[in-house]
Amino acid sequence: MHPVTPSPSSPRPGATAHLSVSHQQRHDRYTAALALLGSPEAIIRLGGALALVELADDWLTDETDPQEHGRRKAQTIITTLCAYICSPFQLAHDYERLMGDHPQGWTPQQARRFRAEKTGLAAEAQVRGRILTEIHDRVRWEPSDGGQPATNTAPDPDKVTAGLWSHLRFDFSGAVFFYPVDFTQSYWGAGANFSGCSYRETANLSASVYAAAAHFTASTYYGKAIFRNSVYCAAVHMSGCDYRGQVHAQATVYEAEANLSENTYREDADWTRFTWRGRLHASGCTFGRDANFTEGTWGSDVTHAACTYEKNAEFMSTAFHVNARMEGCTYRAGAYFSYSEFRGDTDFSGSVFRHDTEFVGCRWRGSADLSGCTLHHVSFEGSSHLGAITFRGTQFSGGRCVFDRSVYAGGIDFTGAAQATSTAQERTAGEPQVSFTDCFLNSHHENYFAHPVFTGSGLPAGSRYLTPEETEDLANRLAAYM
Repeated sequence: MHPVTPSPSSPRPGATAHLSVSHQQRHDRYTAALALLGSPEAIIRLGGALALVELADDWLTDETDPQEHGRRKAQTIITTLCAYICSPFQLAHDYERLMGDHPQGWTPQQARRFRAEKTGLAAEAQVRGRILTEIHDRVRWEPSDGGQPATNTAPDPDKVTAGLWSHLRFDFSGAVFFYPVDFTQSYWGAGANFSGCSYRETANLSASVYAAAAHFTASTYYGKAIFRNSVYCAAVHMSGCDYRGQVHAQATVYEAEANLSENTYREDADWTRFTWRGRLHASGCTFGRDANFTEGTWGSDVTHAACTYEKNAEFMSTAFHVNARMEGCTYRAGAYFSYSEFRGDTDFSGSVFRHDTEFVGCRWRGSADLSGCTLHHVSFEGSSHLGAITFRGTQFSGGRCVFDRSVYAGGIDFTGAAQATSTAQERTAGEPQVSFTDCFLNSHHENYFAHPVFTGSGLPAGSRYLTPEETEDLANRLAAYM
C-alpha cells in the first residue's frame, strides 16, 4: 500500500514569516468559501464548495508546511463538505413527487410552483453530486504497478496506491442522497461512516478498500446497492438496513467481524464467491427474493439464525470452515446447500423447509443438528458425515426424503421424528417416502430409527454398516478435503 501523502518537512530557516502570510491567506480563503456555501443561489454554493476542495488540496500538497498541520486543516475542510452533504434539504422530502410530471388539472400557478421546485431540487442535486465527484476523485485508488485494475475480483490492499484524501475521515451519517452515489474503486483509510443514510438512486461502492471500520447501519437503499469486489480490512457494520433494490456483493472480502443482522432484502441479493474471514452476525434477516451465497467461504463462525427466505436460498459449493448457526430459519421456497463443506458443527434446529431442500454431495466433518425441523422433499444423497447428525423430533411433512449413497460414520438419530401420510401419487408410484439405498452406517455409534418414520426392525432397507477399514478411509478422505 502506497498512499499519496506529502512528505513530512519542517519550515526552512527564514520561512516562518512566509508561512504566516500563507496561512492567513488560506484562512481568508476558507472564510470566503464558507460564505459562498451559504448562498441561496445553487451556482454560488457550488463555487464555494469547489473553492474548499482546492484549498484542501493546497494544504495537503504544500511541502513547506509540516505534514500534520496540513492534514488537520484539510480534515476541517472535509468535515465541512460532509456536513453540507448531510444537511437537510427540504425539497428532498418530496423526491418522488418532484421526479414525476405534474398532475393534470393544476392551475397555472400550481404548475409554475411545481416547475420551480423541480428545478430547485435538480440544481441542489448538481451541487451535492459535484461535491461527491470531487471527493471520489481524491479517494480513488490506482494499482501500484501502474497497470489496469483487475475486474471481477477484490483488490489487494497492499498493491494499490491510495488517493490524496484517502487518509482523512469521512462522515456522511444521516445523509439523504437524492442523486446517484458513485464511490467505485475508493480507498477509505481512516474510516467511512454511511450510517442512517437514504439512497434514492443507485449506490455504487464497488471495488473499494476499507482500511478502517466501515459503518452502514440503519440505511435505506431505494435503488441498487452495489458492494461487489470490495475489501473490508476492519469491522463492518451493516445491520438494520432496508434494501428495496437489488444487492450486488459478489467477490467481496471481509477480513474482520461483520454485523449484517436484522436487514430486509426486498429484491435479489447476491454474495456469490464471497470470503468471510471474520465472524459474521446476520440473524433476523428477511429475503424477499432470491438469496445467493454460492461458491463462498466462511473462515470463521457464522450466525445466520432466525432468517426468512421467501424465495430460493442458495448456499451451494460453499465452505463453512468453523461453526455455522442457522437455527430457526424459514425457507418458503427451495433451499440448496449441495456440494458444500461443513468443517465445524452446524445447527439448523427448529428450521422450516417448505419446499425442495438439497444437501446432495455435502461433506460434514462436525456434527449436524436438524432436530425439531420441518422438512419437505429433502435429499442428502451422496453426502458424507464424519460427525453425528440428528433429526430428533423432526417432522417429515411430505415428498421424498432421500439418504441414498450417503455415509454416516458418526451416528444418525431419528428419535421422536414423525412422517406425513403418503400422498396418493406416491402410493401409486410405490416409492418409499424415506430411502436409504446404498447407505452406510457406523456400528460403533448409536443409530436410532424411530417409528413411524421407519417400520420393522434393524437398519433401513438398502443400508448396511461400514467396515472398520471403510470408516478409517472415510475419515482420511474427509480430512484431505478439509
